Amino acid sequence: MTALLIMLLPLCVLAQTAQSGGDNVVPASGQLSVIIEQVHARPTDAETLTKARVIAFALLARQRYEDAWSIFRAVLDVSPRDQKALYGGALALFNLKQIKQAESLARAALSATGVDLNARERPGDKADAEANVRASDALVLLGVILAVEKDNAGALKAVEQAVALAPGNFDAHYALGRARYGAGDPAGAAKAFRAASALRPVDAKARFFLATSLEDAGDSEGALAAYRELLLVQPDSAEGHLGLGVLLVKLGGEGTAEGMSELARAIALNGDLYEARVTLGRTLVRMGRAAESIEHLRRAALLAPQNPEPHYQLALAYRRLGRNAEAAQETAIVQNIHSARRGEN
Repeated sequence: MTALLIMLLPLCVLAQTAQSGGDNVVPASGQLSVIIEQVHARPTDAETLTKARVIAFALLARQRYEDAWSIFRAVLDVSPRDQKALYGGALALFNLKQIKQAESLARAALSATGVDLNARERPGDKADAEANVRASDALVLLGVILAVEKDNAGALKAVEQAVALAPGNFDAHYALGRARYGAGDPAGAAKAFRAASALRPVDAKARFFLATSLEDAGDSEGALAAYRELLLVQPDSAEGHLGLGVLLVKLGGEGTAEGMSELARAIALNGDLYEARVTLGRTLVRMGRAAESIEHLRRAALLAPQNPEPHYQLALAYRRLGRNAEAAQETAIVQNIHSARRGEN
C-alpha cells in the first residue's frame, strides 16, 4: 500500500500548482533570498504572500523541495495558519523525508480549512465547497504520510473522508482505490478506480488500476473490458497492452493468440517490461516455439536476475532444442537461486 500511495504525490503537487498559477517563471536559487526577504518585509501584503506561494508550488513541481520549503517556511513565519502554505510545506517536507514534520503540517493544513469532518451534511455555498476540496487534498496527503508510517487503517480512513468531503476530487478516489487495494479489497478498489476514471476518462493509470483490481477480484470479463477501454483512450499504453495480453494468455483458449499479439505490442513499446517478456517466452515454450522464446526469456533474466522463472523456462526451451549443455547451465542457475533464498531464510 505504501509504495502505491507514494505515487500520488506528483498528482497532488501538480494539481495545487495549477490552482496557484504555477506557470510563472521559477526563480534561480540565488533569487530565493529576495523572495523570502519580501515576505518578511511585507507580512500582511496579500499579493506578496500569494506570489511567494505560487513560486513555492512551482518549485515543488520541479522537485526543488528544499527551495520550496524555504519559501513556505517564510510564509508560515508571518502567517502560521496559512492553509496553502501548510499544505505545500507538508508536501515539501514529505519529499525531503521529514515524515513526522510533514504529518504535523498536513494535520495543521486540514485544521486550517475549518471543515468539520464529523458534519453529517455538507454546506452548499461556493466558499464552503472550496474549503471541502482543500480539506480533501489535505486528507489525501495525510493518507500518504500515514501509509508510509505503517498506519494503514489511519491512511484508509483519511482517504475515505477525502472522498466524502469532495466527491469530485479525482486524487481522492484514486488514493482510495490504492488504499483499498493495499488493504486486500480489490472489489472496493475497483469501485474507487471506476469513479476516478469517470472524473478523468483519459487518465491511463486510473484505468489500468481499475482493470487490475477487477482482475484480482475475479471479474475477468470486467477486467478485459477495462483493459480494452484503456487502450481506446491510450492506444500506446504499454501497460495496457501488457495487462490485456497477460490476462488473455492466462484465460487461454481462443484468446491466446490475441494475448501473445498484445504482449508483443507491449514489448515494442517498452522492451524492459519483465512480465511481458517472461509471459510471452513461457507461452512460446508451451506452444512448441522454443526458438522464438529464447530472446524474450534472456531479456527477462537480465531484467530480474534473482527470479528463477526465466531461467527455468530457458532450461525447458534449450532442452527442447537439443541444446543440453545450455539447459544444464540454466538449471544450475535455478538451483543456485533457490539455495541462496533458503540461506537467506
